[in-house]
Amino acid sequence: MAVTKTLGPLHFEDLEPRRFEDLVRELVYDFKDWQSIEATGRSGSDEGFDIRAYERVSTPVREPEESESAGDDETPHPMEGNLWMFQCKRETAIGPTKVAKIIDDGVKADNPLYGYVLAAPANFSKKSFDVFREELRKRGVMEFYLWGRAALEDMLHLPKNDRVLFTFFGVSLVTRRRSRATDVRAVVARKNKLMRLFGEGGGHAPILVRDLGDTDYPFSSHYQDFETRPRWRAYTVVALDPLGVGLSVNDYFAYRNLARGEWDLTDALNLARRHEEEDREQRKSEGDLRQRVEAFWHFIPHANRAHFIRNGLIRYEDIEVIDEKGDSRFDFPHIFVDFHETKGPFSAFAEYLRIHEHRRESLEDLKRIEYFPSQFEAPRIGTVHSTKLNVAMRDARLMSMVNPQMRTLYAVDDRFDFLAVADVVGIAGTEGKLGTHGEPILIQITHKRTVSGKAFLESLVDDPSLMHEVRQQIGREVAENDQLRILEFKTTHQWIIDRAQSGSQA
Repeated sequence: MAVTKTLGPLHFEDLEPRRFEDLVRELVYDFKDWQSIEATGRSGSDEGFDIRAYERVSTPVREPEESESAGDDETPHPMEGNLWMFQCKRETAIGPTKVAKIIDDGVKADNPLYGYVLAAPANFSKKSFDVFREELRKRGVMEFYLWGRAALEDMLHLPKNDRVLFTFFGVSLVTRRRSRATDVRAVVARKNKLMRLFGEGGGHAPILVRDLGDTDYPFSSHYQDFETRPRWRAYTVVALDPLGVGLSVNDYFAYRNLARGEWDLTDALNLARRHEEEDREQRKSEGDLRQRVEAFWHFIPHANRAHFIRNGLIRYEDIEVIDEKGDSRFDFPHIFVDFHETKGPFSAFAEYLRIHEHRRESLEDLKRIEYFPSQFEAPRIGTVHSTKLNVAMRDARLMSMVNPQMRTLYAVDDRFDFLAVADVVGIAGTEGKLGTHGEPILIQITHKRTVSGKAFLESLVDDPSLMHEVRQQIGREVAENDQLRILEFKTTHQWIIDRAQSGSQA
């Protein structure tokens, strides 16, 4: 369970009986408009009164009538008023019988009261309240209050009684609120500063997160465990969340199959953008690894491809210092945070599968399996065909984009039957136009299947826009008795093919 910050129960039992009387008297001052308050209990002979008070009563001024003599003047004395009696019992358990006895001992018929209060740090039951009310009504008391633990704590928590709370218990809620307000102002200032640096959305800009306790930056060699427990690391800002800064921690190639309820990822390569300095050999090694991992991932059917995303949250309140300029090693903003031994600077993580830019899925109902290999082979190249495919120029343009808008070929005849998975073929009419360096657009087949027209039409329930693309390619509507050939592909280049073929020959 999450730990909540609350104020614990007040320890009335730690107060001496006289100090408890003093506490109640402090609360009494603001209770009514008093003419006078007397701490009778401190005299040692209180006759049942711990505190006696006279409530101020406004009396209209009137001229004496001629028939009245001076001795017959019944105007109340200015120092008189409604008499109140307060009894203080520093006991934590008082039942109905004890309540009746306290009233019987304290409230006498020959000494009528206007008001009465019994104060004790006890949790009174409903029956105790009923007995309290009945006994005082019988005695003709006009106003009466039973102040138990809950009532006393409520009064002490009021801002006007904060001085009393601090005097008797050493706690100040006003000071806490002021401290909280100071903290909130600091958090808002950090948030606004980061928004000025990165914009409201984060801007996918770099940021260096540094351990506040580190004194050896930028010499990572001073730490033997720096690889597993870095004291600084560069990340990409992906969001300025209401709670803090969201940073991209991991981006892995992933597989998911909703029909089977399964998924997997490979952590061989982290695609989260890195900003650390790397030497040429390290960049080359990582580039080679990416080609092998990406080649395997590209042969997964489009419907089953995904990216596993893990973003970390650094709360604004945990950021101690913001360095807007950075330094010559990392010339972008630095923030300083106390690193946790296992979680580093992060207070929480968000994990999900990204299907594409506008769609993400939860892992909650999926079971992880072993789908990716532990070692990745070099990219495979099938037959490189000299025959070129004829497609509409509109489709060729879609293939030529940096992020291709077209990745699937459809046919209801046998014109694609000569192509197998991993084969490479050029697109006719794109030489020197849409291709690069005068070569045509080259595509490599990554997945191939045949479905019945009926099954395809049923699948359109999940993707109604797909019918338009298929109709454009085959030149008519799909019929239920059709055998629809579906070829998924990726674009490639001649130098990639040459390198892959030379590597396999070596």
